Amino acid sequence: MTTHIETISKETLAELLKAGIKEGSVSTSVTNFDELVFENDSFTLLRSADENALNLTALNEGKKGSFSMNQLNPQGLKAAVEKTAEMAAAAKEDSAFAMAPGPKKMNFDHGPKVADREAMRDLITDFVQKTKKQYPEIGLRSVTVKFLEGRTHFENSNGVEANIRKGYYSFSALFNAQKGDNSSSMNYDGLSFTDFNLDLLSEEKFGKVFADTIAHLDAKKYGKNHTGKAIFMPSCWNTFIQFGLAHLSTGQLVAQTSRLEGKRGEKVASPLFHLESRPQDSLFANPNFLTSDGIETENQVIFDQGVLKTYLLDLYGKNKLNEEKVSNFSSRLYMPKGQSSLDEMIKGIDEGILIGRFSGGYPNANGDFSGIAKNSFLIKNGKIEMALSETMISGNVFDVYEKIYATSKEVYENGTCHLPYVASDGITIS
Repeated sequence: MTTHIETISKETLAELLKAGIKEGSVSTSVTNFDELVFENDSFTLLRSADENALNLTALNEGKKGSFSMNQLNPQGLKAAVEKTAEMAAAAKEDSAFAMAPGPKKMNFDHGPKVADREAMRDLITDFVQKTKKQYPEIGLRSVTVKFLEGRTHFENSNGVEANIRKGYYSFSALFNAQKGDNSSSMNYDGLSFTDFNLDLLSEEKFGKVFADTIAHLDAKKYGKNHTGKAIFMPSCWNTFIQFGLAHLSTGQLVAQTSRLEGKRGEKVASPLFHLESRPQDSLFANPNFLTSDGIETENQVIFDQGVLKTYLLDLYGKNKLNEEKVSNFSSRLYMPKGQSSLDEMIKGIDEGILIGRFSGGYPNANGDFSGIAKNSFLIKNGKIEMALSETMISGNVFDVYEKIYATSKEVYENGTCHLPYVASDGITIS
């Protein structure tokens, strides 16, 4: 049975080809969501809505044009076809542009199809009640549960066709800590899931972040300069992973600005740095099945015991750099748990920092970074001594990778990543 979005993709692709385009692709998506919001001690919003997306790509004589819009009406579709053809005609020619080869048909189906509103309400109610009891200093500014069910149809002129249906829930909370006239800055956390059998106040979910936020009611400035060891909390470590992955992307490799150019197969990091992309792993509530080029994602190892195993190239990058295959599957990152507990890692530091979040600009081309360590703690003589306020940290991303000396048994899994705490050296605190 042909669906509404499948009809739109097929008819729009046909119109692209009628307009003189030699190769084209169309992706049509409709996402339905139910959202429940709790603010100021009461439920304030329950709504259902739809979001549409249409993405067109045209190739003509090595020239590429792309256009996106959020309307699926006939007038909008006609205008989108015309605009895409115009952009392709005006583009710079590059023989590396291509469409995914076919024919190939793919079907993906994941997660629940219908929102369980009663379970959504009960999840928020239970979370709010338990938070007030276990963490009375925490002020919940807003708590949101959203159910998203999205359907996508992708089709290109080479016979590649994909139907994707994906359903999952997201949970998020905005909060701070208050005690008398003293209050902390706002903090935020969230996760994705498909099963309501959740312990949201466990340490690996909101328990630790609530305790850390309360500790920052008494945060103090560091007051001196020190270069030494640091432990990255998992969500912060994810930020530093992304800094490095940018150097494996098509953009930086084609522009020859990557620090990792020509390093594939070489040891570029500590043996403790093992990183995989598992885009379709059932471990993750929100999987990723298809690239924007229309190529099915695959599991892959990015770093294996510190050895760089792959670049992260889309179809254009593959062709431009004469590589064998598309490999830009850097979503749903997985890093295995380590051999040390977080407590053991802290005990091994005479003076250093536990970093919760990094706030700063993007590292320079060499990987040098500088910014503010948010939600962070001073470690002294193997113990957490105090919460830190407005503390600067600096260093080099690739030095951080090379100097990893411990990873934790504890892992953070939020439906889109699976990461431990990571300890490294050479971080300057000021």
